[in-house]
Amino acid sequence: MLKFDDPDFTPFPIVKYIGPEYFCDRADELKRLISAVKNDRPVTIFSVRRMGKTGLVKHLHHHLRKSRKYICIYVDIFATTSDVEFANKLVTASIAALKTNKKSFVTNMVEVFSKYKPRITFDHTTGQPAIELGIHTAAEAKMSLNTLFSLLAEQKKTVQIAIDEFQQIALYDKKSTVAATVREYMQSIQNLHFIFSGSQRHLLLDIFNNPKQPLFRMVDQLYLHEIGFSDYHKFIVQKFEKAGKEIDDTVVHDLLHWTRQHTFYVQVICNKLYGLGKKKIESRDLIMVQQDTLKELEMNFINIKRLMSVNQYKTLRGIAKEGTVTTVRSKDFTKNYNLAASTAQQSLEFLLDKEMIYEKIGEEKTDYQVYDLFLSKWLELS
Repeated sequence: MLKFDDPDFTPFPIVKYIGPEYFCDRADELKRLISAVKNDRPVTIFSVRRMGKTGLVKHLHHHLRKSRKYICIYVDIFATTSDVEFANKLVTASIAALKTNKKSFVTNMVEVFSKYKPRITFDHTTGQPAIELGIHTAAEAKMSLNTLFSLLAEQKKTVQIAIDEFQQIALYDKKSTVAATVREYMQSIQNLHFIFSGSQRHLLLDIFNNPKQPLFRMVDQLYLHEIGFSDYHKFIVQKFEKAGKEIDDTVVHDLLHWTRQHTFYVQVICNKLYGLGKKKIESRDLIMVQQDTLKELEMNFINIKRLMSVNQYKTLRGIAKEGTVTTVRSKDFTKNYNLAASTAQQSLEFLLDKEMIYEKIGEEKTDYQVYDLFLSKWLELS
């Protein structure tokens, strides 16, 4: 197994947070989050997908744990479809975070949650014991959360709970009481702090900005933008240099421009360039990696095309080729891509609903871009 100090270990992780040394910038955002935690201000973090929300939360947890004053709990509820599944996820993640080296801990937790038929499992990676609960009804979900938060209230440390993809509660089959439940504990337990994050902005904003919602105006709001060009440029060059490799400034410039400085896509391309094992990365290497990446995904993109109507695909392709558009009803856009204004607008609404396109809302205008950068680049060439 490769170790972090192994020269073959990539300094550009794609799906995991592996430590502050491999985390680029976000100093201002981290400072804001630390201040919010210390001053008991709940926070919601939102951005487009794969901009680095999860990495930022785990980066925050890394810094909080160093002080030994915090218990950090992270739970991703994207796959949940009900309050019952939410409770199962949160309780299980919390028990894992509370786990100590005392041999009696698992036994004690089994006793505390005995009415929910706890099952002891073992982590496939670490071999450490864990607990899964059998929560099946809304009443059991409520009771299990009451038990959990009573346990958290007894802790001598501040408990920071980060709930990722929190907008999912708005999509549950039955109306969720999670927001009301969280509000109750947020107001009653002194050592508890919440961070909520997600990527579906309209759903998140409704949860926290709608006067009819339980969590109305109860959180700070942090929008995650792209990492600054110069900061990312410096980070990339330094990581290659530390491994005894060289990457041309022009390559880094072109890479950041091609990826729109979008965290996930930057990491993917840098990861693949680093993986070439070359001492010097040149422009032709970047072009090869870009082409290979799009080729790998081509069958997926072709399948997406097959699932769309002709006009929907024309609209998607047109936005990709333009890079960014403010409207699809303009004469230039409709003429260039052989669309009627009304048809293009209907197609845009469909693509927004399916999250194939996203809105970049500014003070003076709204821009539209293809959500998946790799799909956008493939469409540009089609």
